[in-house]
Amino acid sequence: MTKYLGLDLGGTNIKICVLGLQDGELTLIERGSVPTEAIKGPAHVVNLLAQIAHEYVFEKYSDIGSVGVAVPGIFDHDLGEIILFPNLPGDWLGQPMQKSIEEKCQRPVSIINDARAFSLAEANAGIARGKSPVACLVLGTGFGGGIIFDGKVHMGSTLGAGEIGHQIVQADGEICGCGAQGCIETLTSAEALSKRAGTQTPEEAYKRAIAGDPKAIAAFEESAKWVGIGIANLMVVLAPELFIIGGGLSESGEFFLELIRREAAKRAKLVPDGSIKIVAASLGVYAGSIGAALNGAMKAGAQFNLISIT
Repeated sequence: MTKYLGLDLGGTNIKICVLGLQDGELTLIERGSVPTEAIKGPAHVVNLLAQIAHEYVFEKYSDIGSVGVAVPGIFDHDLGEIILFPNLPGDWLGQPMQKSIEEKCQRPVSIINDARAFSLAEANAGIARGKSPVACLVLGTGFGGGIIFDGKVHMGSTLGAGEIGHQIVQADGEICGCGAQGCIETLTSAEALSKRAGTQTPEEAYKRAIAGDPKAIAAFEESAKWVGIGIANLMVVLAPELFIIGGGLSESGEFFLELIRREAAKRAKLVPDGSIKIVAASLGVYAGSIGAALNGAMKAGAQFNLISIT
């Protein structure tokens, strides 16, 4: 059995999963997490990823064929270096992540944006399996996304397609972490929602909203408005068969989803009523690491016709 390691780099934890391939079926072998300790800086985090990969290849599973890493930002695929991680501390520009991990584990390493990894997992092993095209939205600290065609991530000519949260909707709006002005992300982030609700966290805002607090309800309605605008924009351009909502803010459940559905339907005037399908993600917190492992397996030429994630 050939195995594929997936690592999902987050600000708090690094999620880990191992997929195994046998007789054309990919199955989940192991999953876990370790603290990122991002405050220690980029060099520490890169070294930690390399150490994890080394441990899994040389101490746990000698039959690992590739290592996939999901990262929260922009990565230069030609140079194997980081360009921008807006939500992690420190200067990440030029960090040689791919080379460092490959040298440590002696396996091919592929790196993918975390939202694209999430999208790849949901499209191949989750609720969007068999559907195309699919748009995946990751709502949390930021607003990530990914577009899937026939089970594969659409990267575009720049290898950075799918940044749904960086549609510009306010020409004179707030400066985004990406450097642009007026991105949807600035209006829908966890920080923006909490600020509008007058709470420290979106979780607190959700509790207040379902208890009937008008200010908290209005905060979710405002976020849903902008997410709905982003979905309506995509619908008239791309017409995805399915929209998947994941990320920390998706934990607000049907309350938030229904607000988003209402806003998207209200604003997409050129599509038939009921044609916008918006559902919650299905794979939970390990979707990014599963997608990273899948990306590595695909890059390594793995052939599979069934994925079983339980």
